[in-house]
Amino acid sequence: MTILEAMDDTPYRVASDVMSGPEPEILADIHLRGVAASIWNRTCEPAFVDWIDGLPVESLPELRTTVPVHLAETAAIAACEQAKIPSSSERDILTGDIAALAVMLSKTLNVRQMRIRLDVSDEMMCPKFHMDNVPARLLCTYRGPGTDYVPQEDLSEPSRIKSVKRGAVALFRGSAWSGEERTGLLHRSPAVDESVGARLLLVIDPID
Repeated sequence: MTILEAMDDTPYRVASDVMSGPEPEILADIHLRGVAASIWNRTCEPAFVDWIDGLPVESLPELRTTVPVHLAETAAIAACEQAKIPSSSERDILTGDIAALAVMLSKTLNVRQMRIRLDVSDEMMCPKFHMDNVPARLLCTYRGPGTDYVPQEDLSEPSRIKSVKRGAVALFRGSAWSGEERTGLLHRSPAVDESVGARLLLVIDPID
């Protein structure tokens, strides 16, 4: 029996709604009853897209670290330096955005410590629909297609699968979300767009 099957017998309400909007304040809707994900729909500037898509795979920054929120940008800059990415306004946009999203997550979930990852992959990292074993997870795809998601109850209906847009910011509840509601929204990595190549995904998890 899987964890999800075991959870099916619980008497709690299932949260599977997705809230989305054009302003960053939408992320706070993750706390609303019945909401399993909140998505800030935004798009990347064309100049940034051209820059990030033009970087060779070996020059894409990778990062795995746990830091207090005020050191998020420092960690992102260090990852870019490690990847030997030259200084530019586009690089500043990337590192500044990572810092800004860390601050947003900190305020939304009232945490000061977080685990930050920049994942580079030219294949589906998590091809199966799943739920993360964390209270919540912030995802933003800077290069390549965005994350797929679907309510657990609609898993057998491909037409119900939706995708987060590239550049949009998605905050998903995980299986460790506090409260009586259980999360009923699953997500997975999308198929790789061969015309773009490797995908660059930002992942931020809160640390209590």
